[in-house]
Amino acid sequence: MFVAAGAALALVVVGGGTAYAMDNSVTLDNDGEQQTVHTFGGTVQDVLDSADITLGENDAVAPSPDTEIGTGDHVLVRSQRDLTVEIDGHEVSGGVHAATLEEGLPQLGLDPEGVELSEDLGAEIPEEGLDVTAERAPRMVVMYDTVRTEVRTTGETVQDVLDAAGTEPGEHDIVSPEPEEEATDGMVVDITPVLGEPEVEEVPIEAEEVEEEDPDLPEGEREVVTEAEDGVKEVTTATILRNGEEHEHQLREEVITEPVDGLVKVGTQQEEGSAPEGGGAAGDLNWAGLAECESGGDPTAVNSAGGYYGLYQFSEQTWQSVGGTGLPSEASPDEQTQRAQQLYNAVDGNWQSQWPVCGVHLHQ
Repeated sequence: MFVAAGAALALVVVGGGTAYAMDNSVTLDNDGEQQTVHTFGGTVQDVLDSADITLGENDAVAPSPDTEIGTGDHVLVRSQRDLTVEIDGHEVSGGVHAATLEEGLPQLGLDPEGVELSEDLGAEIPEEGLDVTAERAPRMVVMYDTVRTEVRTTGETVQDVLDAAGTEPGEHDIVSPEPEEEATDGMVVDITPVLGEPEVEEVPIEAEEVEEEDPDLPEGEREVVTEAEDGVKEVTTATILRNGEEHEHQLREEVITEPVDGLVKVGTQQEEGSAPEGGGAAGDLNWAGLAECESGGDPTAVNSAGGYYGLYQFSEQTWQSVGGTGLPSEASPDEQTQRAQQLYNAVDGNWQSQWPVCGVHLHQ
């Protein structure tokens, strides 16, 4: 059995008075029972005498009997009572001068916030004594930058953990998890100190400009539908302490005005009668023969393996290189032929580089 050595009464009494030859009204707390005592005396002993209280050998009183008191002061009297706490497989016990568990536990060297008890903290300790069981409260850690404080607490929130550790973050300090979040066994609460006052700056949010093809506009013509407008955000920065060193850190940002993206329509309509450049030497070649070999003469043909389209089985990349838009298989047969002739001219008649198998039909 473990007996707390030197268990002493630790009571706080508000006020200290000066004796006057008048009726003093004093609150007397005798083992948790309070009463108002009137006395013409000016000391704690006079209050005890007026209340017909004689201190026993093991009783304690605060303030001491010879302390001067006055109206509005408090006097506490506590008899010695046995308190036994079974915790972590052993007992902590001793005589305490306490009316409740909350008063008695510190006299046994136990933190009321650091244990979970079988009785409420406000439970009275009867004259015959009290036995309770307890479990150590969950262990938690508070890190104030590099300063570590370990606590045990039954508190339910991070703020309760901070209170148990005696840590009060500064106004702008960063606490993670946030104070209102739930406390969990073994958690580590990190506090990042913020040095000085944060600074707030307005920063533009760049708007984007989106281009959209419009077949109703002449090719190359641009029409602004919506002007792009930049937004604004407030960025708050501060100097923080991290691992003992100062760093600039962004605390938060808040969008004040959302950006408005611009929209520009780009015309793709070709003038009537216009066509991609073809003809020339290429115009006299056997394009029908090439088309029959490549696609069976089907302008909407799509290679089963994917990636090649139309009469002449253009890839999208090659089609775009000669000015085509969309898919080749969606263009008219005339446009496909003119684009193919344009390609032939662009490669200086090197048909083998474009149609290595069927290109021979061009010259038959």
